[in-house]
Amino acid sequence: METFENIWASVQTGGPVMFPLIVVSVWMWHLIALKVLWVFRVRRNRVGISQAIEYLSHKKSSFSKDKLLNDKGPKGEALVYFLDNRFFDPESDRIMWEAAVQRQISPLNRHMSAILILAAVAPLLGLLGTVTGMVDTFRVIGVEGTGNPQALASGIEEALVTTQTGLLIAIPGLLVGQTLRKQIKNIRGDLMIFYRAMDQWLERRQNHV
Repeated sequence: METFENIWASVQTGGPVMFPLIVVSVWMWHLIALKVLWVFRVRRNRVGISQAIEYLSHKKSSFSKDKLLNDKGPKGEALVYFLDNRFFDPESDRIMWEAAVQRQISPLNRHMSAILILAAVAPLLGLLGTVTGMVDTFRVIGVEGTGNPQALASGIEEALVTTQTGLLIAIPGLLVGQTLRKQIKNIRGDLMIFYRAMDQWLERRQNHV
């Protein structure tokens, strides 16, 4: 309860700019949580090249896509899409396989632009709070001079609280965003290796037809 009261006191001190800062923070961390969970799920559920070849060649005695359907990563989803739409013609299958993988490229960066934009917006909102706090301070000086230190301190405190809040939102947001971007780059590289391995297998089938 005391922590909540301290937070609410800071919100009141920071003035109206604190409310959009709170919205930005909640929105950004919500998207970060979704993306982090997605990365963990992709890292945990990996379709191997040998397993994919078994699916493509129907070597499994009980052929089923149940395991692939549980894999929400780009490799699993690309393979499921290909298996559902393949032509069983080597040349056409290579084109379909490329299309299946290309469908997974765009979703890799889902939410990333929004996360980085929100992290960049936070210090700008903090700067806006700084300006409004200093404007209030100068307004008090213009009306009452420097004889009201409490009123002066209120404007300066508003400026400092909003600046601090904006930076506290932006710095971890940017750090986590850049870490996620690196993870996504690795996942994309893994997907491209997977794509080339399957394409080479399909090419060998095409040459043997």
